[in-house]
Amino acid sequence: MNKIVAPDCVLVVESDLIVRQPLAEYLRECGYRVYEAIDTDEATQILNDRPRAIDIILCDVDCPGELGGFGLSRWVRTQGLPAKVILAASVERAAQKAGDLCEDGPQVRKPYDHALLLDRIKRMLAMRERSGQP
Repeated sequence: MNKIVAPDCVLVVESDLIVRQPLAEYLRECGYRVYEAIDTDEATQILNDRPRAIDIILCDVDCPGELGGFGLSRWVRTQGLPAKVILAASVERAAQKAGDLCEDGPQVRKPYDHALLLDRIKRMLAMRERSGQP
């Protein structure tokens, strides 16, 4: 019997529609399932509704909402969710701080380079596969 494997899923948390929509569409064209959230409040709702469905969370460190980007990263960890978090920032210092919070090394800078972001997502998912995580 062939097992049907669902595509990996990315949650894009970005308040700027002009940034979020093209990025989400690009990721869909690359074969990912994509959820979109305008702030961290909407992101936590999506994550509560689908705690095991999201593989990667891409969030702006300055994203609005009760938690903000850094807080969302901490929340994902404290909830024990399997999703990997990529924090994005336009300020290098904020990006460096985001890297300190995330176990997977340096994060991404804004404005997004879609190809570099796609490479980062692929590497994170490959690391997960090698480690045997769900």
